[in-house]
Amino acid sequence: MAEGLFSSNKILTISQLTAHVRGVLERDRLLQSVWVRGEISDFKFYQKSGHLYFNLKDENSSVNCVMFRGNARNIDFQPGDGLKVIARGYISIFEKYGRYQYYVEEMEPDGLGGLFLSLQQLKERLEREGLFDAKRKRPIPQFADCLGIVTSGDGAALRDIVRIVHQRHPGCHIVVAPAAVQGAEAPAEIARSIEALNQWGFPQVLIVGRGGGSIEDLWAFNTEQVVRAIAESKIPVISAVGHEVDFSLADFAADARAATPTQAGQLAVPDMIACKEQLHDNWLRMCRAMERYCNQKWAQVDYIKERSIWKRPEATIDASRKELQHMMQGMKAGIQNNIRIREMMINRLGMALDTLSPLKVLERGYVIARLENGTVVRSIKQVEDKPQLTLTVRDGEIQVQVKETKAGEWK
Repeated sequence: MAEGLFSSNKILTISQLTAHVRGVLERDRLLQSVWVRGEISDFKFYQKSGHLYFNLKDENSSVNCVMFRGNARNIDFQPGDGLKVIARGYISIFEKYGRYQYYVEEMEPDGLGGLFLSLQQLKERLEREGLFDAKRKRPIPQFADCLGIVTSGDGAALRDIVRIVHQRHPGCHIVVAPAAVQGAEAPAEIARSIEALNQWGFPQVLIVGRGGGSIEDLWAFNTEQVVRAIAESKIPVISAVGHEVDFSLADFAADARAATPTQAGQLAVPDMIACKEQLHDNWLRMCRAMERYCNQKWAQVDYIKERSIWKRPEATIDASRKELQHMMQGMKAGIQNNIRIREMMINRLGMALDTLSPLKVLERGYVIARLENGTVVRSIKQVEDKPQLTLTVRDGEIQVQVKETKAGEWK
């Protein structure tokens, strides 16, 4: 009886049993992509592997969960104990312990409180990286003639932007890169559209945004993927998300923020009618300024024409001629007087030189005795060897031979 009850084809090993249960679970379509809501408990993050391990629980039950690194790095908030979340994943068996486990592939905070927590965490992290730094923001071109728009292809935001751009700048080229602006696929589509317009390269400014909606509707513009795409854009970006009271992380990363899509269009292109009016006003002001300048110069010309030199030029010339003659006479008298003074000085110097001249001494009967080498004889000691001397007198020279010297007592 035991052999019939425990026949070999019905007895399973634990591994076989676990594998069978695993197969049953994995063939159930509902359990292969199921959304659940719960509160995180017993949260663990393993730095080395990058995997997350935790439990999801409600007031009655709890399930073991794991989120592998490839999926964990896609979440844009910091999970932790006590945080309520919504998760999507599949159910399978952890064979080693024979217990079923929830393998989480996506996870987001549950409710507005959780959303705002994840938003704040992401904002602080991106802010630390410098993505919101005012120094990296670029000015919006003043006269863009090619505009790129990333928004829903059939939304009111696109119609508002196109309408205001055509009103302000009819010649502006508009390039639309349509993208979903809400839902799970929206962040990736928005980022791809921004990248595509950058690769194309013709737009001089981009508008990225959508019309108003709930916080959940606008959430795509709070995702890290969209924020990084805006920050990495080589083309200046204007964010236009929701209405005036709505703010998103995209606004902080953009080079300029518009309160509405309509205002984004106003920021993106100039009002050409206003520009033409401004140019006309500038032209009128320039003409008036030129007219004032010319009138001033003509007044100066009239003033000069009224001066006497133009009415009676002969009188002016005569007066100038008389003044010139008077100056020339004064100069001539001054020169003559200066010459006389110089002549008197020269005469006095000549007289002084004449008085000091050795020739004056000769005229009084004195002679000058010189040796053969021309040295003047001043002492009898110079002629002790009785040389021949040359005597200079008033009217010539006399050659003499010294025969005798006699010392005198006079000096």
